[in-house]
Amino acid sequence: MTSTLDYAWHAWVTVPGEGRAFAYGTVTVPVSFCWDRVTREVAAWLGSQGATGRLDDIHLILAPNAGRTD
Repeated sequence: MTSTLDYAWHAWVTVPGEGRAFAYGTVTVPVSFCWDRVTREVAAWLGSQGATGRLDDIHLILAPNAGRTD
């Protein structure tokens, strides 16, 4: 089993046709991912949802078990 870490994140982003919006969520990544890689993963997901923003606007919080439902 791969060891993972959970992060909570939040960011101010721009949504086309809507303007600025506050986005938040959780992400579970392998422990081998550095802080910058986690930030880029969140940014890529936001981009795939149509939102744009700056990497500096994404804030991560180490949150053990944030993504767990069990």
